[in-house]
Amino acid sequence: MFWVYGPKQPANLRTRFECEWYSDMVLFLNFDGVLHPNAVQFDKKNQPLLEARGHSLFEGSKVLAEIASDFTSLRLILNTWWTYAIGLDGCLRHLPKVLSSRVDGSVLPHSSLCRTLPHRISLATDAVANSEPPILILDHADARYPEHVLYLAFRLEPQVGLMDPQSARAFRRFVSRATERAARSTEHR
Repeated sequence: MFWVYGPKQPANLRTRFECEWYSDMVLFLNFDGVLHPNAVQFDKKNQPLLEARGHSLFEGSKVLAEIASDFTSLRLILNTWWTYAIGLDGCLRHLPKVLSSRVDGSVLPHSSLCRTLPHRISLATDAVANSEPPILILDHADARYPEHVLYLAFRLEPQVGLMDPQSARAFRRFVSRATERAARSTEHR
């Protein structure tokens, strides 16, 4: 169980996130370095600008959607600075419906709710530490997670992300193995 800011509540509230651990798998998803290169800036109107020639925002979302289709119980928690910049609803508008429908909340609140700058990695690490598996993290390789959660993290080359077919296949295997481990652990309960 961990705290998230969710789409089904007022923006200033957070709720405890609980899932059916025997059937649901949670993926903490970063956008930058995963769904597009880690080269996004927000302009003065909080519009995202990708500064990577030959790439487009969310170009890897189709790949993630294909992978997610193999894992029907996969739920998403956004673990991205985008929610801090444009809010959860703004993030959901950028994702294709097949992915946005799986989003149950965000680790980071909108900036209007923060007195100080939150630490995305620390919040995700705390959530993982205070929850039962299966929680997985999908992020870029420059994200500095502590060693004790690295086995749950699949980290991608930040300028390529899921657009690399070999990385996408490896991520599919990573989720598949985690699903198998979770199924085996429920058999022993």
